[in-house]
This record gives sequence, structure tokens and C-alpha cells, in this order.
Amino acid sequence: MKNFFTLSLVLLLFTSFAFAQMQLRLSDDLEQQFLNAPQQTLRSNMQLNLPSFSAASPDAIEFYKGLLMLGLLADVTFPLGGDEDFGHIAGTGFSGHVVLSYLLSPDFMLALRAGYIKFGTQTEEGSEQGYTYRYEDSYSQIPILLGAYYLIQTKSAFRPYIGVALGLFLQRYAVKWEETYFGDNWSLDESFTNTGFGIVPELGFYYLLGSMVLQASAGFNLVLSDAPAAEYDSTTEDTGKANSISVNVGLSFPIGGK
Repeated sequence: MKNFFTLSLVLLLFTSFAFAQMQLRLSDDLEQQFLNAPQQTLRSNMQLNLPSFSAASPDAIEFYKGLLMLGLLADVTFPLGGDEDFGHIAGTGFSGHVVLSYLLSPDFMLALRAGYIKFGTQTEEGSEQGYTYRYEDSYSQIPILLGAYYLIQTKSAFRPYIGVALGLFLQRYAVKWEETYFGDNWSLDESFTNTGFGIVPELGFYYLLGSMVLQASAGFNLVLSDAPAAEYDSTTEDTGKANSISVNVGLSFPIGGK
């Protein structure tokens, strides 16, 4: 009888331990399935729903002969030159442009562009031994350019291009200078203008976005004539050539064609 109770107790303990192990294993399996389910769902959604960014959408516009587009560009322009020339009178500039583009063929495009570039104002001031000064220089451009561009054909929405534009740069240089030397004051508050001829090589791309086109590019603004010089008291302050590098981004919309 004693052996029977002992055997029953052992069986009860063994059964309880086995049942606990089964529950723990089942709980681990369920937890693993619960954790894996969102990952599998996310992976499935990513595989099924994410579009291909390299392929043009079915309703994207096509570049064809006779297509006419109107676009708006914004850019950041970095002046070139040191402290003794253009870099001294102009800081980093920001601008806006209107662009009218016409495709001679799917590979070649003409573009007429006009805009306004406002460079950052440069200020310098100080004093020493009874002499104080404050110089404020500001510079701006209105480029009017006609460019020819070669479009590199691809089988995607991405259309790289390279080209060059020629045209005029209407330049304005404004100064506001003040000096005081032992109580004697001198000031100059004037603006000076001129027009220079320029060449702008450019490298960029178009990206087809349905009924509109994204454009991004970088160009080197090479102005062949000097920037306006400040003139006072039979003195001319040379400013050098107003060359710069621009990074552009904008959108174009078709306004004519077939």
C-alpha cells in the first residue's frame, strides 16, 4: 500500500512537470508567432506596395518634339573670389527664375530663362586711434539666358542632361560706407550698375512626376566683364568678375504641344 502511494505521488509530480513544460513550450511558440506576424506583414506590404522610383509612372508626360514647358526654379548661389574682389562684396545668394523650355526633339531642348539673384550683404566695421568705419556692400544680378541642352535618353523617369546657356547679366552694386576721423565725417550711399555678357555651362537632370517634371542642376556662372565698381573722389574700387556656382531645383509643367 505504501508503494502504491509512493508510485502515485511520483506519477503526479512527473505529470505536473511535463504539463508545465508543455505550457512553457506552447507559450514560447505563441510568443514567437506573435512577434513574427507583424514582420511578415510588413515585409509582405513592402514587397507588394512600394513603387519603383526608377520607373516612370504610366501617366507621366513624355519628352517629344514640340513639347513646351513653363517652369519655376529656386537656387543657392555661391560667389567665387577672395577678400580682395567679388568675394568681398557678395555673400551666399538666393534666387528665383522663370524658365520657358521647348523640345526640338526628344534629345535636344532650348530654354529661355530670366531670374533675380540677391547675394548676401557683406558688412565690415571697426575703429582704431580716433578712426571709425562701417562698410556695407550688397550685390545683385538679373540673368537673362538662352540655353541649349542635350537630354540623355533612359528607360526610366530619370533624364540627365548637359548643356550651356549664353546671355546677359544685369548687375547692381550698392554701397553704404561711413567713416569718422577725429570728428570729420565722410559717407557714401550710392548704387552702381552695368551689364555683362555671360556663359553658363550646366549639368543636371529631369525626373518625370506624372503631369509635372522635377528639375535639379548645378551651373557655373561665368561673367566675362567686371562687376560694377564704386566710384568716389576720383577713386575707383575694383570688385573683379562676379563669377559664381549655382545649385538649382524646381518644377516644370507642360503648357503646349500635341
